[in-house]
Amino acid sequence: MNFLRKYWQDLGFAVALLVGFYLMINWESLPQLQVILWLSFVAILLHQFEEYRWPGYFAGLFNQVIFRSEAPERYPLNKQSAMIINLIIAYVFYLLPLLFPSIVWLGLAPVMMGFFQVIWHGVFANMKAKSLYNPGLFSSLFLHVPIGIWYLSYVNKHSLINPTDWIVGTIYFIVAVYILIVKGNMWLRNKSSLHSFSKKQLGPYRS
Repeated sequence: MNFLRKYWQDLGFAVALLVGFYLMINWESLPQLQVILWLSFVAILLHQFEEYRWPGYFAGLFNQVIFRSEAPERYPLNKQSAMIINLIIAYVFYLLPLLFPSIVWLGLAPVMMGFFQVIWHGVFANMKAKSLYNPGLFSSLFLHVPIGIWYLSYVNKHSLINPTDWIVGTIYFIVAVYILIVKGNMWLRNKSSLHSFSKKQLGPYRS
């Protein structure tokens, strides 16, 4: 568990490279919708790598800037909670659409989460930190957004999406954000946590 807690984002980066290689050699034979969904999965893995490894100081931003924590190295976000929340998001929320590509609302919700990341990182977090960049913004703008637009364009062009998909997908997205991000961080917070972030992961936001 200690190994996973320390290197989950690096393992995710390795998975992203493997998927990228798989897509490269099978690009012509794979259905385009499957390609888009695989790329969406790669996007979240690279997003998490950007947040927690390179440049990797999202934890400091989250705890110190957003929550004004007196213990930003472990509260409210800590290494354990970050690992659990992000693994569920990547390997459940983003992989389910690949298992059921015909269920469009399953793929629509991660697309919405990708667009939401742009608002969170690009507007909310930057305003709070009085900055132009924070870890997660680059992948949001240059991976989540174009892949999300591609997905929406594809399902619209092939008449795969209907009003029910929009309604259910939006509800699913809101519930996922509430449970995994909002409540998840509250349920797993622990002022006495032994799983502290490194100085590098706190970045310029050390107390």
